[in-house]
Amino acid sequence: MSKSSGLGFGGFLVGLGAGYVVFQTMELTRNLFAWLLIIAGAGVVASSLLQRMSPGMRFGGLVNGVVGGLILSLMITSGFSFFTGLGINGTWGDYRAEETFPFDGIVTADDISLEISTFNGYIRVYTWDRAEYSIDLTVRARGNTDKDAEDNIDDFDVDFDESMVGGQLNLVLEHNVPATKTNLYSLLVEVHVPADATYNTDLTASNGAISLNNMVGDVLRLTTSNGELSFENVVAERIVAVTSNAQIRGDLEAPDTTLTTSNGKIDLDLPCTVSGTYDLDTSNAAVELDVSAAADVGYSIDMSTSNASVDLRLDDLEYTTNERTRKKAKTTGFDDKDVQITITSSTSNGSVDVFD
Repeated sequence: MSKSSGLGFGGFLVGLGAGYVVFQTMELTRNLFAWLLIIAGAGVVASSLLQRMSPGMRFGGLVNGVVGGLILSLMITSGFSFFTGLGINGTWGDYRAEETFPFDGIVTADDISLEISTFNGYIRVYTWDRAEYSIDLTVRARGNTDKDAEDNIDDFDVDFDESMVGGQLNLVLEHNVPATKTNLYSLLVEVHVPADATYNTDLTASNGAISLNNMVGDVLRLTTSNGELSFENVVAERIVAVTSNAQIRGDLEAPDTTLTTSNGKIDLDLPCTVSGTYDLDTSNAAVELDVSAAADVGYSIDMSTSNASVDLRLDDLEYTTNERTRKKAKTTGFDDKDVQITITSSTSNGSVDVFD
């Protein structure tokens, strides 16, 4: 084996091993093409810099080997979803098998913790007037043939745990699908829980929407990507919600609220019946808020955008910054108001509108 080919093969093994370790810990499917470009571009830059620093040395084989190993590890850890997404694998993209896994039980606790992890599908949480919970997990599987898909259903593994700790009912639903096989499945979760309980949630998805409906919560955490976050009549002490490439919408209220997305609109109705702080961030999309016009509510607002405008259609505002792309203002007598609402928001390439 020549020195050049030896360096190339060694670099390939290093790239393959290092990439496999790193990429296994990351959610790659939504940015796979970007990662391919980053790796290829980094290889070109590294090769050029090394040649400039050491003109007599030949690093092309080494760099190409490392890049090749990284790309192969990227394909392996993503389950080759780049190719299936392009339709290169023919009918592999079809869901050919489906099975629903039901979980239910009696509820005697007033406090409930929901922890759910899923991918390529939604999580929907509803409340009802029953002292019981119902969680339906619908699994759809892909395959080149019906039998392939059915075999994938048979291989699917899910963990559900119900426990009572300190008077709190804990419901945990987790999958055991490795990152290399997530492209084979779509997981759809529908939850019904008692309306008279108080909730803590830790809901995690990727490539799927999450919705909460008619809930009272303590701390509500929602995390997804490429999926809408929606709230219908949700009240909590704290709400932390993150998505990307999708909008956040609905009506909610919490003293401490942080909502983050990108390439998606934030469209909210805020009842403003209790004092609270709302931190809202997006990009390449608008922010639109409908707030209360009640006389006992005061606002402290700092909102900005770029390539668009900020419009605050509220009465009795005193401005410290009043520019087209940024406005900072407070309601006259803000410190004496019974309900004090602080709103900070930023976006780009999208308008910002607040009205009552």
